[in-house]
Amino acid sequence: MVIETGQVYYNADSQWLLSLVLASMILGVALDINWRDFKAVAKMPKAIAAGLSAQFIALPAITTGLTVLLDLPASIELGMILVACCPGGAISNFVTHLAHGNTALSISMTAMASALAIFMLPLNFVFWSAINPETAAMMKSIEVSGISLFFNLFYVLAIPLFIGLTIKHKFPVLAQTLHKILKATSLFALIAFISIALIKNQTAFMAHFQLIFIIVLAHNALALLLGFSAGKFSQLSIRDTKAITIEVGMQNSSLAIAIVFTQFNGEAGMALISAFWGTWHIISGLLIAITFRRLGNNSNIGKQEVSS
Repeated sequence: MVIETGQVYYNADSQWLLSLVLASMILGVALDINWRDFKAVAKMPKAIAAGLSAQFIALPAITTGLTVLLDLPASIELGMILVACCPGGAISNFVTHLAHGNTALSISMTAMASALAIFMLPLNFVFWSAINPETAAMMKSIEVSGISLFFNLFYVLAIPLFIGLTIKHKFPVLAQTLHKILKATSLFALIAFISIALIKNQTAFMAHFQLIFIIVLAHNALALLLGFSAGKFSQLSIRDTKAITIEVGMQNSSLAIAIVFTQFNGEAGMALISAFWGTWHIISGLLIAITFRRLGNNSNIGKQEVSS
């Protein structure tokens, strides 16, 4: 089944503002990360390696394989690959805490994933989108250069992250204040852009609602299963497996949405996939947390027990 999707309403004059929103989102994330979060990685290398491998290698690879097998619009397939290449979001730390998982591991994974995303997100996206002939053709049709996209994303991710980490290290009080401000303003601005786009394109939005809803449910379930499998096959404790499951299953779809609008002129299929992910993964994360709470904290999936 092939469904044509057009371009979501997009005002090119707002490009600079969208880029500012994206940079402020990354800066806000960096302002909430401590250098000790990276040091904690040395204490749980097996768990970190399992989680990051599932997040940055397995999920993008399997997602690309699915897009090759499924007969979907190229823009939707490209959106799926983009979301799969994004790091986990900070909300995963809160959900892990609710699930009685290893919150320290979740925070460390978020910190590492955010840092690795500087290289891995653009590298993964450019690489895997070129594997699928349909998405590769679409990248050419909208005149997106893989090399220029890599460097554009690298700069917009690296510079705010470096600035945020520096401020957090040298001026922790200022970092705390700025984090609260940016968390609210960047989220509000992003929601405003998405709302305007959906209102102006509500006909196309409703026409593809069922298809995108099913795709996002299946894709998110796959991500959660990959995270759980990574923990199980690595013989991690139940607390660590909870953290990895949630971290891999809750991608930073807000980052994906911002990239769609700043780099792809608000392309419809990509925007709809990212927006649905942003809503659904919170619901699925909370459902998983409720389920995990019932499993308890004392049973082990394997042998390794990592202290929080």
